[in-house]
Order: sequence, then structure tokens, then C-alpha cells
Amino acid sequence: MPQVARAGCNARCPGVRTAWKGGRSLAARMPRSRLSAATPLPGAEEPIATLARRLRETTSATRLLAAWCAERGIGEGPIRAERHPALPTPPEAAAIAVLLEADRTTPLRHRRVTLWRGAAALSDCDIWWLPGRIAPSMRHALDTTDRPFGLVVEALHPTRRTLAEALLPGGGAHVLDHRALLLAGSPPRPCALVRERYRRRLVE
Repeated sequence: MPQVARAGCNARCPGVRTAWKGGRSLAARMPRSRLSAATPLPGAEEPIATLARRLRETTSATRLLAAWCAERGIGEGPIRAERHPALPTPPEAAAIAVLLEADRTTPLRHRRVTLWRGAAALSDCDIWWLPGRIAPSMRHALDTTDRPFGLVVEALHPTRRTLAEALLPGGGAHVLDHRALLLAGSPPRPCALVRERYRRRLVE
């Protein structure tokens, strides 16, 4: 998985917050605690600061995007996921498995999507998920439909644990990089690790 911090930057730089421990490898950046929703993202101005805060507070990024777009008149209709070819097993698969509280033999799947509302592209997402922790019907929906991951697993009543967030350089297509674990079950266990890159269209 790519680094959260920009090149030459670390978790102490403006615009980067993380609940991962120090170290350059993903394996070293284990979640220590949930990022506080009440603490602003350093360097973030409105409306990016509000978007970041609401992402930390929400249990569903898809539901948040639907509400955000309705409030700001972005696109029309439901949120849909445009599926892209999945990546082969990443070299960091073992470290991702640790974050997901799974062993190296546990099947790990990848889903890469762009979320849209009508003709408006909203975010680009990489999702590493454990098929054994969701229902077979949910696995089928993820493989065959354009439903966003969060809506597919909504019946599990998942929660989100924000691991890291970062402002992205001006002038690019994206303004915010957000990393989180999705947890479900009783007691809650991770079922997915997500990286979400939110597009500039959301805050224009």
C-alpha cells in the first residue's frame, strides 16, 4: 500500500494525521487508536476540513457522500461504483492481513472502484477485504454489481476506524487521502481495509 505521507514528509508534517506508529513499512504502521473526530486535520481549510471531520465521524462513507452531494448539488441519483481491474496480491499482503487480524493463509480480496453520482466522479477507492467475514450473497454482489462496498455490507452494521488522513497537493484531481478499517460482528472484527482518495469536485 502506498505511503500516506507525501515524499519527504512524515506524520508530523502539516496536512498529515495518522494513528499508525512510526516506521516506513506498512507493517510498522499498526493502528494505535482511532483518530479523534474532534481534532481538525492540520492545514485543512473549509470545506475540506468539514469533509474530513464528517468522514471521521461516519459509519458509512457512501452514505456520507450521498448526503454531501445532496447538500451541495453535486450529481444526481444514487452513488454507484465503477469497478476497475483488481490488483494482484500486493507485496504488503502480509502486513494488510495483520491490520485485518487475519493470518497469511486467509483469503484476501481487492476491489478498486471509482464512486460516481450521476456524471460526477466523487472518489477513487482501494478496498482489501476478507471474503470469509461477509455473507456469500455479499461476496457475489461485490463481484457482479456496481453497488458500493459500504452498501453491500450494510446489513452487518459495520463501523469505521480512521487510521490516517492527509491533504493532497493542490492542482491534482484529489484533495484528501483517507485510510480506515471497517469492522463488523460481535465482538467487532475488521472485514476490510480501505484507502479513499476524494476528488476536488466535492469541495469546489
